[in-house]
This record gives sequence, structure tokens and C-alpha cells, in this order.
Amino acid sequence: MSKFNYEDWDIEPELEIGNDDFVFGNYVDWDRFRQDEEENLLSYFDIKLPWGEELYLSEYFEFLRQEVFQNTSIVEDWDLDKLEITTQSNIISEMVIQFPTRKESNSDEIISAVFDYFEIPSGTEYEYELPEKLQYWHNMLENDYLESEYENYRKYPLKFGTYKKTMSDIELKVSNTSDIMAKKSLILSSFIISESLLKSAIVSKIPKETAISNFSKEILSTEIDSRLRGNVGKRNGLFKQLFNEKVPKQAWVNLRNSLAHDIESATVQGNEISYISLIDDNEYTVNFDNLFKQQMDFYRELQQIMENDDESTK
Repeated sequence: MSKFNYEDWDIEPELEIGNDDFVFGNYVDWDRFRQDEEENLLSYFDIKLPWGEELYLSEYFEFLRQEVFQNTSIVEDWDLDKLEITTQSNIISEMVIQFPTRKESNSDEIISAVFDYFEIPSGTEYEYELPEKLQYWHNMLENDYLESEYENYRKYPLKFGTYKKTMSDIELKVSNTSDIMAKKSLILSSFIISESLLKSAIVSKIPKETAISNFSKEILSTEIDSRLRGNVGKRNGLFKQLFNEKVPKQAWVNLRNSLAHDIESATVQGNEISYISLIDDNEYTVNFDNLFKQQMDFYRELQQIMENDDESTK
């Protein structure tokens, strides 16, 4: 049986943007995709639904022999085995059956069940639920829109004001949505944004060298970029070298790594998220409110370090 493959379709994700035009990532409204591409999807899977047609018995039996109806209970569930006979005849082959129209009340459910059989996604999927090729940030890096993280944060640093508004926006979204995967994706996004704030702070402290060759600049950029992209230890070490201060505590790092590794493995119950640590394989549970408080404490401490550093260099 053939299944849905997103790579066979020209899918254009929509962009989710928060306060101050900060990009959370892409999302796809699969229900709208199903609706917009209904005829094309049916044709792709060679499904014939003779809406509103009168069928001879031979044509009706041909309809029933389609794979999707042989392997599911769609026919029985939606009474497609109890259709009205509009033309009676002593000759069975001349009997005519009226197939329902597309406008009838249960037609949407029939289409939905057919699409479910072929595993066409439904609902809305956000950045970290989507295949990599449909993700905003993956494509940004894949297509070399960002030459390096160092150059990116030098050109487009994340400001403290933007960070605060964005985190407030994410916290509100987490509170308002009932979609478990959306909650986990938003939480992961908040961690990545906190990471971006730290990287912006690091890059802002690195002096822009003008009296060195382009070759030397390239080496410098590559070295800094490797530390920014490296593990937490490398990044924290670079921060310590630049500011002579320890990085503010990032208590969410283990959860961040777990979600990035396998976002589906974490579970959400009420206002808490549970995950398996990649370090010790133990399960931990964290309250959403505490996660956002930790990140706001991080933001305030980082801002204070930078303000103190500015004062000391005056």
C-alpha cells in the first residue's frame, strides 16, 4: 500500500512570528492542505468517489473493490453499503444505485477516513514536528543563508527587550494551547531563544578586528563559530574568557537536549513536563512556571553582567 510522502507535494509552510517579528519557525495546517488538495490527493492515490452519480451494480462493485474500502470499515461506518436503489429491474445488472453527493453531511468524514488510511497528516504541525525540509531554521542553515553563527549574531543580535517580549509571548501560548506537541515545541523554542540571547551577548563582546588580513578574519570567525556551535562547556568557557564571569545558571539544559534529541519521548501532564535525561537515563519532572522563571532569572543576570562590564570599560 502506498503512503503519503510530503516530498511528492509542493507544500509551502506558513511562518509563525511572535512579538517584534521574532521567527518561531514554520508550521503546516494539514487540514487546509487536505481541503485544498482534495481532488489531487484522491487522484494521486487513484481513489474514485463517484459523488452524485448513478451506478450500475457492476460499477458499484468496482467502487467497493478499491483497496482503501477493502482494508477498512469505511463502507460500513458511513452506510455506503445501504445506498438507495433508484432503478429496479429483474435483471440485476440493470439495477441502478444512487451514490451520495459531495455536499451530504457525512461526505467530509468519508474523505477524512480515506486520507487517514493513506496517512496524510491532519491538524497543525509546528517547527520541530515537521520534517527537516519543511522547517524554517533547518532550511536557513541548509541553504547557507547564515554564513556562520558568529556573523549572524554580529549582524542580527537578539536584544534583551525582544527576548523578554518573545518569552512572554511563548509562555502565553504554552498556557493557552491544549495541543501537547505544540506545548513541547514551544518549550524547546524558548530554550533555543535563551541560547540565542547568550550567543548574542558573547558576540557583542568580541572586538571587531580591522587591522588584520581577510584570511586572519576568516580563521577568527571560524574559531569563534565552532565555540558558539559547540557544547555548553565550550560556549560557557568563551563567555568566562570574555566577561571574566561565570555564565548565569541554565538549569533547563538537560530538558533542552532531551527534547532536541527526541521531542516525542517527553510527556506533559497539566502544567508539568517529564523527560528522560540523556546523562543518567533518569526521569525528571519540571513545572512550566519554573522553566520560564529560570529563563527570566537567566535573562536578568546576563543583562546585569553586561551592564557591569560596560561600566568597567568606561
